[in-house]
Amino acid sequence: MQMFKRIADIFNSHVNSVLDKMEDPAKMISLMITELEDTQTKARASMAARKAEQTSLGREKAEFEKSVLRWEERAKLAITNGREDLAREALVEKKYASEQIKRVEEQLATLTSILASQASQLTQIADKLKEVKDKQQILVQRARGAKEKKQVAQTLKNSDSADLARKFSELESKIERMEADAEMAGYHGSTSSSDEFAKMENDSAIDAELESLKSSMSKKKEQK
Repeated sequence: MQMFKRIADIFNSHVNSVLDKMEDPAKMISLMITELEDTQTKARASMAARKAEQTSLGREKAEFEKSVLRWEERAKLAITNGREDLAREALVEKKYASEQIKRVEEQLATLTSILASQASQLTQIADKLKEVKDKQQILVQRARGAKEKKQVAQTLKNSDSADLARKFSELESKIERMEADAEMAGYHGSTSSSDEFAKMENDSAIDAELESLKSSMSKKKEQK
């Protein structure tokens, strides 16, 4: 039962952590696999220890069985030789050995049940470990996809807020000012129609004055 609880704890804690934090799905799933493998190793070690204990009890039972036969033969031998007192002592020892056999058999029955349960648990751990490894990449992809989807949803949610709208408006105004500054930086002036008329009028006055000056100078030369 403890092994089943251990498996449940591993999955409940780490799967919930992946779903809640979503920090690094690949790392979290790898950690789950590592802990399952550790649990599998410990379960195998425990099972090996129980088997060793089972073997030791088997040898102990065999020794007590030999002891039963030996004390029974001694009891018979004592009776044959008229030593009822020794026969009685031999039968007491035989009874003790028989009781020890029952004790060992009870321990062996308990160990057999434990080993069967551990074998079943190991099979379940191995199956779950294979399942997680087989689905590892799919789970990582799904976890990452869920994380990205959540981030996009959060971004869309935030985009509807008044604060973001204000920041966007401020940014738009800054860009417009930058564009206006850039236009002014490259502005060298352009001639309007009024400026052109004024220039033409000015040019005409200069030309008239020039002609008047030339005419005056020409007359003075003729008078000389």
